[in-house]
Amino acid sequence: MTPYPPPELSSPAPDLSASTSLAAVALLAPPGDDGGNVHDRSSREVLAARAAALVGVPLLSPLASPDAAGPDVLLIPRDTLVANDGMPTGAVRRDTLLGGLAPHRFVATKTITHGLLHPQAVRPHGWSMQMSERLGEAALEGYSAFSLEEATAAGRRLLERGPVRLKDVCAKAGLGQVVVTTPGDLVAALACQDQALISDCGIVIEQDLTDVETYSVGSVSLGTREISYIGDQQTTRDHRGRTVYGGSRLTCVQGGLERLGDLRLTPEQLTAIRCAAAFDDAACRSYPDLLLTRRNYDVIAGSDARGRRRVGVLEQSWRIGGASGAEMAALEAFGADPGLASVAAATVEVYGEATPPPGAVVYFSGVDPRVGPLTKYAVRRV
Repeated sequence: MTPYPPPELSSPAPDLSASTSLAAVALLAPPGDDGGNVHDRSSREVLAARAAALVGVPLLSPLASPDAAGPDVLLIPRDTLVANDGMPTGAVRRDTLLGGLAPHRFVATKTITHGLLHPQAVRPHGWSMQMSERLGEAALEGYSAFSLEEATAAGRRLLERGPVRLKDVCAKAGLGQVVVTTPGDLVAALACQDQALISDCGIVIEQDLTDVETYSVGSVSLGTREISYIGDQQTTRDHRGRTVYGGSRLTCVQGGLERLGDLRLTPEQLTAIRCAAAFDDAACRSYPDLLLTRRNYDVIAGSDARGRRRVGVLEQSWRIGGASGAEMAALEAFGADPGLASVAAATVEVYGEATPPPGAVVYFSGVDPRVGPLTKYAVRRV
């Protein structure tokens, strides 16, 4: 199967000159939510302030619920919102959200990237059997499972064709993953997983690639402005020696994903864009209640165990994340000069002290009690 074809990768440039109807911007901070790491809270606060300045409206104090906002307040939640998950979301509209609203919690995780082992497999209420069919080859070979037995069977099947990667579907920044090469390793690795989490959220079992490149493909809408981008991710070492996310380098254009065809890209980059567009289309058709204004898709390119080059979507992010600082830098640049054909921007995360370059916007610089010294900034690249 081939990926569902996205729109042609070329179209007239959009008109972004219309004024916004937004009255204010506010972070969404539900009761009992500690906001996560200090550096993440700081990043969201800086991003919200810059969003308000770009749109030209006030920044309000954090709100506990969408119902607490006025009808024209842009809300920036920490995570993808989930309908019927204890927070009223009926007031959320496309033009008052920076992020995503999913109909079920599992829809916002890596789980939907793959299909189930067989039609009678354990699955949560609301699971779409059509998602994986619509994805086709836009994802790697793999399965999602909601029971230890099915995860084991799926892993054994994939091991016949090479090494297998197990992925915690709720983990972020590249953590919560392990590669296995033998059935014994598979059983041992699965025994270390949180069995209750597998039942509730699932686990991903997919082929492992070597000689990899990870592309970031996405789009974001803020008020009347929409940009899309393709870029790559950088990795770094945290204070525990783990390989983690270290930043993104993006090339951005005005408009939707189809506008990326105006850039001079390699065939592999174009394939990555088509895979991301296929995932986006499949998710929206399989889960029609999805509401998305921020999309980010990690697309991997690498060699499988048989030496074949493969390109496929690893996961989606429908919330503000590591690349959001670069997205905001591009939105600001296009806002200042709508005639720009493209903008290059980057986010950088350094585990330690660093001196950002001139013109950079610092999102955090200090000591996070959970992760240690950290410097995060965004900068427009020339």
